[in-house]
Amino acid sequence: MKNWISSSVIYQINLRSLAYREPRNAFEAAKEKPVTESPLAYVTRNLPIIRKLGANVLYFMPPYPIGHAFRKGIGSPYSIRNFRAIEPEYGTLDDMAVLVRRAHKLGFKVIFDITPNHTSRDNVWLTEHPEYYVKRDNGEVFYDCDWSDTAKLDYTQPGLRQAMLDIYDYWLGFLGTDEKGQPDGIDGFRLDMAHFINDKSFWNEAMPVLKQRHASRQLLFLAECYGLNNNLDLFDRGINAAYDDDFYKNCQYLYGVTEDGYHTRIVPESGLENNHDYRDRFEAFRTGGIAAAFETALVNYESRLKPGEDAPYVARYTDNHDEGRGMYLFGEGAVRAVNALIFMAPHTLPFLLTGEEFGALNRPPIHDRMNPIGKRRRLVHGEQVRTQESVEFEGNSFLRDLDQRQALYTYFQQLIKLRGKFPALAKGSFALWNPGEACAPAARSVVGFTRSHRNQHLVCLVNLGPEDRTLDRAHLLQQGTVEYGTLHGNTLPAFSAVMVSVQVIP
Repeated sequence: MKNWISSSVIYQINLRSLAYREPRNAFEAAKEKPVTESPLAYVTRNLPIIRKLGANVLYFMPPYPIGHAFRKGIGSPYSIRNFRAIEPEYGTLDDMAVLVRRAHKLGFKVIFDITPNHTSRDNVWLTEHPEYYVKRDNGEVFYDCDWSDTAKLDYTQPGLRQAMLDIYDYWLGFLGTDEKGQPDGIDGFRLDMAHFINDKSFWNEAMPVLKQRHASRQLLFLAECYGLNNNLDLFDRGINAAYDDDFYKNCQYLYGVTEDGYHTRIVPESGLENNHDYRDRFEAFRTGGIAAAFETALVNYESRLKPGEDAPYVARYTDNHDEGRGMYLFGEGAVRAVNALIFMAPHTLPFLLTGEEFGALNRPPIHDRMNPIGKRRRLVHGEQVRTQESVEFEGNSFLRDLDQRQALYTYFQQLIKLRGKFPALAKGSFALWNPGEACAPAARSVVGFTRSHRNQHLVCLVNLGPEDRTLDRAHLLQQGTVEYGTLHGNTLPAFSAVMVSVQVIP
């Protein structure tokens, strides 16, 4: 069984954003013709473009029929009416089968998003199996948070546990059998809010069963889960990957942009001292700069995960469908530097959202065609800081200049190729490495670490700040070979990275 998870680069696709292809202006509208190609067929036809970028795992947001009852706006893909069907807006089950087969031939793995915690309020189970749902005292279905278009599932019910297990099994084998007679289908799932289900012992039971039924191949179960302890708990239950939102929170809480919306600045959100969930990274930031905040996020996992390919992985990102776009919130400097860190970091599944490679500024739609999403950026003008709302809308707002878009695309291509070229980045051991940054401790912005696998030894340095940094220990790398980036003597430019291969870790 080939281990493919360690070398994964995940490309998230929001099918609804591809379904929307309205004219750009009135002149195009005057000439437009009906679009007959389904979004699924459109993706299938364009899979070589994603392959050219270098991503190798396609992650589809929930492709199932969207609920109608209590619908918010245009309806959320995370309010699912039937787990065994395809949303008609996207295409047909046959369209999906063609897509997955084509993706596999091109070397992709495919995972589907699914909501183990809830369904829509008009899911077929509510009529056929009302006992599958958590109820309020008055008998009405229960929903978490403000998700009023959903109904929470009850994992204390044996029938529900078996039904959900069968759903996973169905999609893992929905194509039938392969040439060896083994079930053929998708390659795993992204598990929406996996830590929210009301009896997490389900995962202890489900993971071994699914892995045994599909023992001839490796499967990815990527939990959307927030908080280190929640993730570690799910890892103990057999789930083999989870979100690491610590990286994103560092960006969200510590970076802002200049008034032109382009240049990244370090500008902490006010009130972080009262944010209990972020306390360790904020304290690290106050004493050791932004470098220490990211070092803490790394060590939080590396001190607890076992080494090797069998250890769980964390998906790290500057964009995902739930958040405001990194380019909009943090600026290009942060997006470039943090992604360099992501692609060099241990136990990591790099994660891109469609359009990120061209500097997308808007979140693709989840609930509405156009709406504020509650994610605000900090705009810096001199000593003044103000906030501005992010939005979701159908369509695309990329970096405005063609050269900028092409340069960013090339940047992501290079990072993906780098990770594929050096096994130590995907599989190697990790240790922090002090570059001797010449600045006050609280101003540190350079994260240094080593990655080693067999006879391959790498020293990685990432400058997460807006100023060039002098590194007093840079001379120790002079005998090595620069594999990525540029070190100008002993200076690492702002928002840049360098990777050096060495015979022995200095």
